[in-house]
Amino acid sequence: MTIVDILVALFGLLLILFTLFDALVTILGLQGGGPGTTFVTQKIWSVLLMLHRRKPQHRLLTVCGPALMVLVVLLWYAMLYLGWFLVFNSVSGAVVNDSTTTFASDLQTLYFTGVTISGLGYGDFTARGFPWTLYATLAVSTGTLLTSLGLSYIIAVVPVALERKQIALKLNTLAAKPNELIRQLNSKENVDYVWQYLFSIQSDGTDFSSKYGAYPVVTYFHALRVNSVFSLAYLNSADILFYIANHPDPSLRPAAPAVEALRNIISAHTDNLQHVIEGGKSGVYAETANGALPEYLESLSQNQGYSRQLYTAQRRQLMTACIYDGWWDKPGR
Repeated sequence: MTIVDILVALFGLLLILFTLFDALVTILGLQGGGPGTTFVTQKIWSVLLMLHRRKPQHRLLTVCGPALMVLVVLLWYAMLYLGWFLVFNSVSGAVVNDSTTTFASDLQTLYFTGVTISGLGYGDFTARGFPWTLYATLAVSTGTLLTSLGLSYIIAVVPVALERKQIALKLNTLAAKPNELIRQLNSKENVDYVWQYLFSIQSDGTDFSSKYGAYPVVTYFHALRVNSVFSLAYLNSADILFYIANHPDPSLRPAAPAVEALRNIISAHTDNLQHVIEGGKSGVYAETANGALPEYLESLSQNQGYSRQLYTAQRRQLMTACIYDGWWDKPGR
């Protein structure tokens, strides 16, 4: 076994370990995807957003989420396949024809690797002696593990993406046109109803965004219609609740503990977004979002319940989420 053979085998083992690590972090972790998954998905999404910015491609972006979800699982399988192939192919004679005992060629070793990690194991080619039989057993185990985790991940992501859409639709029953709704907030009955309705769903939205850490690919499930856009619905709802918290009529403002709860809910949501938005608070998408308050909020006093400075910073993160979601033409309308 030459130095080159050893290096090839080591590279294959490292590739296997990296693939399993990336898959386990992505599927079982709570702080975003693994390094490989994050790099691939963010780069592909960035390219699509660049094309979308030049000419709106909402239908293309709509396909991207499910496609990336499947692509990630296929990439894991391909890297595992390549890693085990390099291991088995590093030494001549590691794999033999079971009937003739002749050494397998490179192509036959590639075939053996595929049927082994898939668990099919036809038996026409086998690993020759120890430690190759042990490696073959490990290959079957890792292939089965990755297949099970990948399928369970795909199955789990779909209802989470649906929940995202449902929350957006609920918020948009009131928050779709915040400037028009705010003009109607001139009575205690209206203010109390809007506050209670949006605050409850806004809280659900923050609970949902905590799932971004566990299912980061959900970020790329782009909504085709504006009333289904979670990031935009959350932003509009936050604007309305901020207005109520600083209502020009002090008698219509909610109690201080309720305003404090709103601040904490929005802060938690913006923290959750850092798991999935490329560049976080300092990336190109954050630079595009100016965070300026819309006209219907500019008239509010700066010395009331919810600090304008704090909300402006939070709003910039909410706008960043809209931009990263492919809806930069809607915030601040």
